[in-house]
Amino acid sequence: MKTEHDRNLIAKLTRMKEQLGVFGQPESRAALLKSVDDLIASLGLLRNELGNPLLEANAAQVRTPLEEVIRFLERAKSDETLQRLLSLAWIAAAPKPKRQPVEIASDLRNDEIRALLGNDLSKSELKAIAAQRAISVGESNSATIRRAILKNLDRQEGYERLASPLTRGANESATSPSSSS
Repeated sequence: MKTEHDRNLIAKLTRMKEQLGVFGQPESRAALLKSVDDLIASLGLLRNELGNPLLEANAAQVRTPLEEVIRFLERAKSDETLQRLLSLAWIAAAPKPKRQPVEIASDLRNDEIRALLGNDLSKSELKAIAAQRAISVGESNSATIRRAILKNLDRQEGYERLASPLTRGANESATSPSSSS
């Protein structure tokens, strides 16, 4: 990973290279000299950072665990047990079997939809159910589509409960003897 100093130094060197290309012009000379001064300042900062004792301590802290890992790996080359363990670690686990797609029938009843929603349905399967009920889902995620379907079912079942006494009352009055006289 490049640090800010690396990028800055590379940018300055690139700029100097471009300025050397047109060095014959007086304004280019001044720009080149300024670039050289900037480069010297950047190299001075880099030199100071490399002499920082904190950087040396951090390098020592990292160096020790790396040496231990290297020693372990060198030992593992000659140790049969470790070779077997390491080779087992590299064996890829068998991939999970893909979920079988659920076929969404075209004429689902509310109870069938609720049963399907109990399963882990894909977004496309949820969209198919929503399309049956004329629910607009757009670019919604699966959870939002599932909530919209359940809300639609609740609303529809609520309307059916409200309408059922009226329907029963109309049917009863049509079949009663008093209405025929």
